[in-house]
Amino acid sequence: MTKLELCPSDRFCFDQKFVDAIPAPVFMQDAEGNFLGANSAFRKFFGISEEVSVAIDLYELLGGETEKKSREMDTKILNCGGVETFEVMVQSPKNSESSVIFHKAAVTSENDIILGIVTTLLDRTEQRQTEQQLRHAQKMEAIGTLAGGIAHDFNNVLTPIIGYAEIMRLMGEREKNPDATSMQFVSEILVAARRAKSLVEQILTFSRGREQKELPQFLHPIVKEVLKLLRVTLPSTIEVREEIDTNCGMVSVDPVQLHQVLLNLCTNSSQAIGDDKGVITVRLQKGEADITGRDWVELTVIDDGPGIPPDLRERVFEPYFTTKEKGQGTGMGLAMVHGIVSKCGGRIELSSEVGSGTSFRLSFPRVLPDNSAGQVGDEQAAGLVGNEHIMVVDDQTAVLRVTRKILQTLGYRVSSCSSSQEALELFLNSPDDFDLVVTDLTMPHLTGLELCVEIRKCRETTPVILCSGYGAKLSEKKLKAAGFAAWFTKPVTLQKLASIIRTVLDDSRGTDTDDS
Repeated sequence: MTKLELCPSDRFCFDQKFVDAIPAPVFMQDAEGNFLGANSAFRKFFGISEEVSVAIDLYELLGGETEKKSREMDTKILNCGGVETFEVMVQSPKNSESSVIFHKAAVTSENDIILGIVTTLLDRTEQRQTEQQLRHAQKMEAIGTLAGGIAHDFNNVLTPIIGYAEIMRLMGEREKNPDATSMQFVSEILVAARRAKSLVEQILTFSRGREQKELPQFLHPIVKEVLKLLRVTLPSTIEVREEIDTNCGMVSVDPVQLHQVLLNLCTNSSQAIGDDKGVITVRLQKGEADITGRDWVELTVIDDGPGIPPDLRERVFEPYFTTKEKGQGTGMGLAMVHGIVSKCGGRIELSSEVGSGTSFRLSFPRVLPDNSAGQVGDEQAAGLVGNEHIMVVDDQTAVLRVTRKILQTLGYRVSSCSSSQEALELFLNSPDDFDLVVTDLTMPHLTGLELCVEIRKCRETTPVILCSGYGAKLSEKKLKAAGFAAWFTKPVTLQKLASIIRTVLDDSRGTDTDDS
């Protein structure tokens, strides 16, 4: 029970100066529940002037669920005394909706007679938002972990699909009269598998929570992929049109981030059109050169929705600014778009007229293709053969079989082990028999990292190549420190595998010669 010592013990007095010194909103009621007054923090919270604060109807001011709950607690306290606490959402001019804890306590005399009620308000809105953001971050982290595991397993599935398809294509090319239909089927399998590989890379980027490196590339494959996804997810009342120039040039951009940018813009356009019939046009074209002579590539998203009012156009790229109803948007979509485009050295222009739709035009600096990192062609792969003895270690049987078959097709002698412990024992028995070891990263008993260390302890000149389904799980610094000669991510193409192995073997032979 609360004792109020500033007034006579038989009545409940209200001292305005006393309550105004309390920083939290406070109001008081008499023994009948009538409103006596409130402090300045309470008046500020509800936007009440000092002149009318005493004459207000407290319950009418609180309204809705807050009024109902407050009446119940007041009745309980006036009958039984004590303290009651409850939390509700309160509407106020300062904040359209606030999460507020009401702490109600009975004020009693020395004879435990109930004189009135003191209510203190604690605004928990910011804390609740922080808790919600934390829960969201934890949820995204859990999803990322799950996505990384799925992507790893999917890479192990893709490895034999791509591997066997490329073996079939290579064997067909070695024949004098290969079956054209079969070769076409193999090519289609590889196209689909490589697209799946690209999707897995996007999942891995999300799960790692880091940005990929920006690379020179054409935008039209990414744009077409996003539009395919949109046509499935958007309502049938919205038509998606594409105007794509495949010869507009290359830009340096992270493909995953561009995917996010285009999805955000198209989703915004769809939400602007709403339930009405409408058209979203995505245009990719070469832009005009600027005054410095620099060429640009333009990506434009146009909708015929209601448009954006002039007073809102300047704010659409602000973080957390949204005109959507609560729970319908975070206000971060266009801010993220602006940030990604700016980071690429690009610019974004908004054009909109009320009743005439909206257009977002993204301009990216055009770059020249990087020919130094081109893929090895089939005819080159056919020349990357050898007869060295290679040990392959992987706990996934399907991956182990296809890797062994690829290497045997290229002419190498192969010993395969599904256990890293077995592989180490085999190597220790005859270390000079093996010219190269190719190992998976994640395995029971010994990881690929530990296996590499043990092999190089026994014979330092034996090169070890790491292949992993987790992408950049380990830093380049750690991989070099462990002694790996090279590393790559599953699923790997026949051309790339042939190139890496031949390069590592040739380098190690040069090292052996130097050492001798």
